[in-house]
This record gives sequence, C-alpha cells and structure tokens, in this order.
Amino acid sequence: MIRSLTLYQRLLLYLLLLNLADWYFTCYGIRNQYIQEANPLLSDIITTDPLLVLLWKCAGPLILLYLLPHCRSSWVQHALLFTVCLYSMVNLYHLVFFCLYIV
Repeated sequence: MIRSLTLYQRLLLYLLLLNLADWYFTCYGIRNQYIQEANPLLSDIITTDPLLVLLWKCAGPLILLYLLPHCRSSWVQHALLFTVCLYSMVNLYHLVFFCLYIV
C-alpha cells in the first residue's frame, strides 16, 4: 500500500506522524511541568482537553491527504514541503530537549 502512494501522500503521512509526536512530547512536557505550550491558540485547550488538540493535529494532514489529488497548484506542494520541514525541526527540538534535560 505504501509503495502505491505518491511522494506528497507519503509526506502527508509523515506529517501526521510528526504531528502525533509533537502532541505527545508537548503533553508529556506540560503534564510534568517541564514546558508550556508556545502556541497561544492551543495553550488553554491543551491543558483542559489534550485529546481535542490531538484531533485537531490529525485532522489537518488527513483532510489534505484527501484534497491533495484534486489540487494541481504547486504552491500547495511547496507549502506541504515547508510544513514537513518545520515540524521535523520542532520534533528535533523536542528530542534534543528530552535527551538533554529529562533522560
């Protein structure tokens, strides 16, 4: 199944995994009082209902996975590449923080 996916569909699935990892690291850090949520739109929601944030983080890539085959615009593909790079850096930051300060 994975082999039949296009590059952009694979990137969207990777983005979904990156979002899940970001959500986990953020919830772990908040729950143990290591960090605070940096996103002002999510800061109140993640402390009261973290599963709602998880649904929000999963909905974006899944909706794009459905819509991407219908969109031929190159800016959408470039935005996807930028977003994957951005979330890769966010998760790298989480991993470095976790390894340096928690383990």
